Amino acid sequence: MSLLDQRAIADLRASVRAPLSQARHLPGWYYASPEVYQREVERIFRRDWLCVARVEEIERPGDYTTATIVDEPVLLTRDEDGAIHAFANLCQHRGVQLATGCGNARRLTCRYHGWTYDLRGRLAGAAFMDQAEGFDRGQIGLKPLRHAEWAGWIFVNFDDHAPPLETALGDFARDLDFLHFERCRISNKHSTVWDCNWKFANENLSDPYHFRALHPSFGARIPLEQYTFDLRPRGGVFVTYDSAPQTPDGGTPLGPMPWLADRSPGFSTQAFLAPHVTVIGRRDEAHIYTTWPEGPDRTRVFVYHLFPKEHFARNDFAERARVYHDFIASVIEEDRSVVPELQRAARSMNFRPGRLGWLEAAVHNQQRHNVERLFG
Repeated sequence: MSLLDQRAIADLRASVRAPLSQARHLPGWYYASPEVYQREVERIFRRDWLCVARVEEIERPGDYTTATIVDEPVLLTRDEDGAIHAFANLCQHRGVQLATGCGNARRLTCRYHGWTYDLRGRLAGAAFMDQAEGFDRGQIGLKPLRHAEWAGWIFVNFDDHAPPLETALGDFARDLDFLHFERCRISNKHSTVWDCNWKFANENLSDPYHFRALHPSFGARIPLEQYTFDLRPRGGVFVTYDSAPQTPDGGTPLGPMPWLADRSPGFSTQAFLAPHVTVIGRRDEAHIYTTWPEGPDRTRVFVYHLFPKEHFARNDFAERARVYHDFIASVIEEDRSVVPELQRAARSMNFRPGRLGWLEAAVHNQQRHNVERLFG
């Protein structure tokens, strides 16, 4: 599908503007087109605040971690004074990446020509450059990226003119402050690749309609008939509902978060922050999904498991936390087994988008926001 096909775009915009009771799912080209994907990269992922790490992933001076965001390599460091920095992970000589994975170092050295940088991004050494006229290492450094923190999460933004993070968070932060992510730590970070467009991944995570059919292990615990959606601007949603802890038997191996001890045992909440963060909170833990496009039909999904910091001092913490980790991993595999079917349908000449159900209100809200971002 060409982006010059104005009739198809007009039909797409009309579809998302229809009320939910009249709406249909969107045509396959919206999820399969390389042209649409490139526009998503330019208009969304290179302009929005993106959640890339937890502060405890670079907890000590000298710690660093890396990420790749729509083909752009990113480097986070913590310097000797404890300050966090974000850079384009590119040597200022030939562009080779300075680091991969994560680690701890006093200097970061390019493995191609040996240029070295300190943790603040300043060029510390460049051998054999004495004869380059006007070469001043003091004027050379890694390209800094805008970054900001909220509740222990580190966000970056490639757009120097984007509004501040606080503005982008909006209702999302106000809705979820009671979970106190800043008082939690990561117990596990799980990475998987889903063979589908990133929008399919987000929609799946915001779609309770599929719970009972695809996830019988916990879907039967949720009274979907009582499910309500508080739709937010920019495709967001906030939901509270009754369920059970995300464990095989619905038990609580680690007990409640201290600040949620007065909530009912089945207390559950969910929220979405465009373009790629889904939070699922329970009385006893929270797990957060971030979805990263790696092409029109490939998405990397990270899941962070968070528990109160005080739980980590328990001798049996690792064993009990693994119950949650393994259960969520099994749920993810159920999702991952189905989403490629969505992508295959998007490429099929026989696919005709069906009507949306009321349990897909959050999906419809995401679709409306993304279409307006891309074609509005």
